[in-house]
Amino acid sequence: MTTHDIIVIGGGAGGLSVASGCAQLGMKVALIEREHMGGDCLHFGCVPSKALLHIADQCAAARSAARFSRALGRVSASAPDAAADVDMAAVNRRIAEVIDAIAHHDSVERFEGLGAEVFPGSAEFTSSNEVVVNDRRLSARRVVIATGSRAAIPPVPGLDEGNYLTNRDVFSLPQIPRSIAVMGAGPIGVELGQAFHRLGSNVTLIEMAPRILPRDDADLAAIVHARLVAEGVTVWTGARVERVERLPHSARLHLVTDAASPVGSSDASSGNTTLDVERVLVAAGRTANSDGLNLSAAGLEAGRGGVIPVDDRLRTAVPHIYAIGDVNGILPFTHVAGAEAGVIVRRVALHAGGRMNYRAVPWVSYTDPELASVGLSQDAAEREGVPHRVIHQPLSGVDRAHAEEATDGLAKFVLDRKDRVIGVQIAAPGAGELLGPALHAVTHRWKFTALRGAMVPYPTMLELYGRAVSAELAPKLFNPRVRRILRTLFRYRGTGPSGGGR
Repeated sequence: MTTHDIIVIGGGAGGLSVASGCAQLGMKVALIEREHMGGDCLHFGCVPSKALLHIADQCAAARSAARFSRALGRVSASAPDAAADVDMAAVNRRIAEVIDAIAHHDSVERFEGLGAEVFPGSAEFTSSNEVVVNDRRLSARRVVIATGSRAAIPPVPGLDEGNYLTNRDVFSLPQIPRSIAVMGAGPIGVELGQAFHRLGSNVTLIEMAPRILPRDDADLAAIVHARLVAEGVTVWTGARVERVERLPHSARLHLVTDAASPVGSSDASSGNTTLDVERVLVAAGRTANSDGLNLSAAGLEAGRGGVIPVDDRLRTAVPHIYAIGDVNGILPFTHVAGAEAGVIVRRVALHAGGRMNYRAVPWVSYTDPELASVGLSQDAAEREGVPHRVIHQPLSGVDRAHAEEATDGLAKFVLDRKDRVIGVQIAAPGAGELLGPALHAVTHRWKFTALRGAMVPYPTMLELYGRAVSAELAPKLFNPRVRRILRTLFRYRGTGPSGGGR
């Protein structure tokens, strides 16, 4: 006898979706969450970070608008210390309001209303079908592990004494740090680094890889890098923190850097330098939350970074135990966890089969400009040996981009041998919102020319699709050979561009 039909460990995006779907389909669900319903995404990740980015963007826009307003210009000139001028209490209140507005969707009361039993506390396996939570023994034929991840803390000597921050701390600071070093220049590090700079901090990004945003397309990442530098963010690549020294009111980072690093008092001969900052933000990757589950009792073993390996049906080494979301280490995005949850509901509750296909997973780095991607990038296609060609469409060819001072943006279209779209990457304001046509193109293997099929309003950024197709088709259509054929067929008298009729 079992106590439930399914046990879901973790009340983040993936776990909640499984619990909701299975409960509404009549299964007896046990949902276990040790901290906050909604998980890191709601409380310490996607939601608060986007609220902070929006506030930071408004501050940057206000300073930019001072160019066009005498009143704003005087205010800007009289308040040179932006960090001291930010009302952090008001920022924190707004972030809390946004979380509260969404939290009721993820509340215990709502899920109990859907038919799930919610157990607050930490789960520990006692066998492959049983877990214990708060001395309560639960059992089920199916178990889903959806425990998410946390910031990975690199083993840097002195870091613990350096009063470091992670994504769990930065949304409730009492005041904006006057200076902050961000260890890691992936999406989290760059997003938060740019936000704090716009709120008034003196920000330094430190990345061990040769470039920032290593998972994004290199050309698009270079656009963000240039924007960061233009705004005044210091960017170190090919650099690592060797140790951290705690000072009375700051932290001193001892760095080993590439001699070509663009800033600081680096000793070019040794590549060593120091950096004093008020706070250190660690954004150097994630670690899966699999410790504490007593996986060995269930016949499981975590891999590197704590991840629990799964197959394309999301089954672990024990077939009736599934792992979804960050804990399986495949793609750490909330929308991926939601899609994986859908596969679990179909397989477990409906017995309908199903498996994950990660070929057309989109993601967005919410920098300014945003970087949006779906399918294969040029880098990935080259790395995987996929025959391809790439179409570039600079935003300088889009009228709306000129109006919005966004002409440094770029769209890239990766096509296979049959000119089908296998990947699209965009650097532009609101690139995530522009990705819609690309999602359909990659998912359904559209021909590139199909992206020009719909009429779009003018002027909008969506014109980039039609502009890209038109630029590609123009040489094939507007050429002397086509003009000669048409003159012969229809007795046209024009010559085309100067000299083109001969």
